Amino acid sequence: MLARLGIAADAAVPALRTLGLWSENGPAADAAEVIEAMARTPNPDHALPLLARLADRHPDAWATLVEGERGGRGLVGRAATVAGASSALAELIIAKPAALAVLTGDLEPWHAATVQRRAMAELAANPDEPAATLASFQRRGLLRVAARDLLGHADTPATAGELADLAEGVLAAALDHLQEQLGPDARVAIIGMGKLGGWELNYVSDVDVMFVGDGNLDDARRVASAFMRLLGESTPAGRAYEVDANLRPEGKDGPLIRSLEAYQAYYERWAKTWEFQALLKARHVAGDVRLGRDFVERTRPFVWPDRLESGAVSEIQAMKVVVESSREVQRAGSRQVKLAPGGIRDIEFAVQLLQLVHGRHDDTLRSGNTLVALQALADGGYVDEGDANLAGDAYQFLRTVEHRLQLYRLRRTHTVPADDAARAQLARSLGFHNLARASALTQFDKEFARVQGYVRRLHEKLFYRPLLERFAELSRADHLGVEGADSGLDDAAASDRLGALGFADAAVALDHLQALAAGVSRRAQLFRTLLPAVLPTLAASPDPDGGLAAYRSLAERLGDSPVFLRTLRDTPPVGEMLARVLGSSQLVGKWLERQPEVFGYLADLDGLSRPLAAADYLRLAEGLRRRRQEELTAADSLRRLKRREAARIAVRDLTGQAGCLEVAAELAALAEACLERAVSIVVPDDVRMAVVALGKLGGRELGYASDLDVLLVFEPADRRGDALRAVARLLSLLGEITPEGQAFNVDLNLRPEGKDGPLARTLDSYRSYYERWGDHWELQALTQARPVAGDAELGAAFVESVRDLVYPEQPPVERTHAVRQMKARVERERTGGDAAGGREPRQRRAFRPGRPPPGPRAVRPPPPSRRPAGPGVGDRVDLKLGAGGLTDVEWTVQLLQLQAGGRHPEVRTPGTMAALDALERADLVAAQDASWLREGYELLTRVRNMLYLGGFRQTDQLPPGPREQERIARMAGHPPPGAQNLVQQLGRAMRRVRKVHERYFYDA
Repeated sequence: MLARLGIAADAAVPALRTLGLWSENGPAADAAEVIEAMARTPNPDHALPLLARLADRHPDAWATLVEGERGGRGLVGRAATVAGASSALAELIIAKPAALAVLTGDLEPWHAATVQRRAMAELAANPDEPAATLASFQRRGLLRVAARDLLGHADTPATAGELADLAEGVLAAALDHLQEQLGPDARVAIIGMGKLGGWELNYVSDVDVMFVGDGNLDDARRVASAFMRLLGESTPAGRAYEVDANLRPEGKDGPLIRSLEAYQAYYERWAKTWEFQALLKARHVAGDVRLGRDFVERTRPFVWPDRLESGAVSEIQAMKVVVESSREVQRAGSRQVKLAPGGIRDIEFAVQLLQLVHGRHDDTLRSGNTLVALQALADGGYVDEGDANLAGDAYQFLRTVEHRLQLYRLRRTHTVPADDAARAQLARSLGFHNLARASALTQFDKEFARVQGYVRRLHEKLFYRPLLERFAELSRADHLGVEGADSGLDDAAASDRLGALGFADAAVALDHLQALAAGVSRRAQLFRTLLPAVLPTLAASPDPDGGLAAYRSLAERLGDSPVFLRTLRDTPPVGEMLARVLGSSQLVGKWLERQPEVFGYLADLDGLSRPLAAADYLRLAEGLRRRRQEELTAADSLRRLKRREAARIAVRDLTGQAGCLEVAAELAALAEACLERAVSIVVPDDVRMAVVALGKLGGRELGYASDLDVLLVFEPADRRGDALRAVARLLSLLGEITPEGQAFNVDLNLRPEGKDGPLARTLDSYRSYYERWGDHWELQALTQARPVAGDAELGAAFVESVRDLVYPEQPPVERTHAVRQMKARVERERTGGDAAGGREPRQRRAFRPGRPPPGPRAVRPPPPSRRPAGPGVGDRVDLKLGAGGLTDVEWTVQLLQLQAGGRHPEVRTPGTMAALDALERADLVAAQDASWLREGYELLTRVRNMLYLGGFRQTDQLPPGPREQERIARMAGHPPPGAQNLVQQLGRAMRRVRKVHERYFYDA
């Protein structure tokens, strides 16, 4: 029998003997019914020993339970159910047999007034030990609620409400008891907040309150302080409640009690959005009724203002991000029932956001209870009825899990145990049973994961589906000629919803959605399917309004393109990916409008995740030329290739599939392919020509807007005329701007003699010039020299021919001095600002390593910067030329290369990061210093890329406007408040770069 019931005989039989249900010959005649009642408990192996201890220590109490079982009242089953689910409550029954009266009684629910009346009676009977009396009474009240919960007399919402009633009654009794003694001349009201205010209390939870006083405030303050001590006092029965008053104005630093006027003054001047959100659940729970209700009425306008502040919703959403990154979530992951993604807080935040958005104009939505508010939102058409039902079911399931977790030991926990045995007991307490096809544990794990996954999508569904259904209804009405179609949301409600989501101009956003989703065309039907997934991504993007406008523009421009529509229809992730891209960069949207064939590449998600090399781009260029030879000139084919592949790279960049160094390498590879193809077109067969890259192209660190700094080498010398004509054609082919755009701007100004020198030279001519006339800056520029196109042998010969000039075994002292002079002059002429470029520059002169220094005037190197403070939000930060900017990294690395390259051949490598790696391996740069330079370079490069893709004209400086900085920060992957995070990160990185630069560049 025990095996059939799933009870372990070895542990059970001794307990059953103590209970009088087992003899030497086996079970007693009347034991089967009692044993089966125990088998139905969450953990019979745990319940049996506890009940055996009760029978051993209190035989009369056990006899009462058995008689009740035989009389059909199921008292043993009640006790076993409670003991199997809660060892803490079982210990209470064993320690205090009087608590058993709770289980043998009627188990009818007690409302707050009943609790208060009974608690006052017990306080009157035990006036000398009020704390212990209240704690003992609260434990018995908890046992009563738990028994009703576990026996199925109350569902989870009712249980949470009964727990709130229990707390409200105890708090009211305690306040009445104290006020009679300490504050007869004071009026005190207690405001319930949080789960107490919303009738959603847990078994083990802080009780959030605020105190309002009137009359003699000194007496009121004494009453409030004594109230906190009374309920929080440790007694043999424990504490009655952990009362938390930290939601009051100024938290722990604020006065415990305030008058109505003081509360109103604070909320008018100082309160933050989260404080108004907290007031959503505020209600009077104890003390002076009129005072409590006056508080609620006076604070109502702060919760439900006529106009919702523009940053309110984003502030709340930022809080949610903080919650999800909290230590509890990091430690427990998805096992955190309350705070983890897909947890209870997801539903509560979604419901509260909708209440704050729509409750200003609809007072039916103003309930502090999550489930009541959710139903009201469904009744008002603000959320889909089916979604509301599913959300309610998910919320009840998760809250039930939370209740069962806390009941076991009456400890505050929100974490599902990792241990299988403990989780199996939890599963049984939730009603799961072992079946042939799956154990209770397996069933629970599967259901818990399913609910979390659904809840994680719930916020988006609650917010977005009614918007899209509105357009579906309007489209249907237009098509059928139906008047007055009711879609649930009118224009005002839909605009409110869009404004709350982060769209700055909700009316315009509504027009965009109408244009995308309304109608009966194939395109409209497709977008009504796509938009529920796309809108959340757009709303969370750095620029929701610009992204939605770009989405509409793209849809209208490419609405007839079969590639575009087929890709969105057959590959749904592309639609969401596109939203992420357009919500960051309208510039990329324009690129995509002109290149519908790119969508075929986007559909290859695996291919999109892989970088392409120069050889890959060269094959693409050749293939494009062959396919388009009748429609496009060779020049146009290269321009189209550049625009298409730059768009592809930008998509990889904005969707996080490529880091900034990988983006730079791909852009460089694309440029090399275009150069190679162009050289093959323009150079005659009897002329050898090599393209040697310098600057960022040479270092494979190209940006989206970078020019291609190159030198051109040709042979033989007697074909100079043909070579120069080929160079002119090359510059035109790649650099000319046409309706197809521009491929690349090729810059030859780093050549000998600059703009006054010939566009191309022979190998001997370059060698002769650098030997006789080469300036230090020109040799510094050659640290980045790399053959990239044309005659590979000639290009390699050029690099070899100048190597000994760039990297002599003993570099001349004057070279180091000259490089330092140039850098010092750049800094002095750059700006009159601080180390972060905090003030507007007096004079802006473009300069980069490898350019001739501006003017012949000699200057001293500047002293090391001693500015510890970094930039702040709203400051103009010079990312390139500012102290700690990109040029600090580049000049530091290049100077070290010039100094050490003769003795360490391994550091003679183009590219700032590649050379830095080589310098670190050669022990010429300390690991920590290299790490700081590397991190700073990558961060600054990424921000510059985001500025370009974001459409900012000035990509060397972070814009000073906080709104613009927030957008760039979000593009760079910083969650709100992104501007603050980004500026702090930039400040730290630039200070570190500057420190390393000064040590190696000036002190070495």
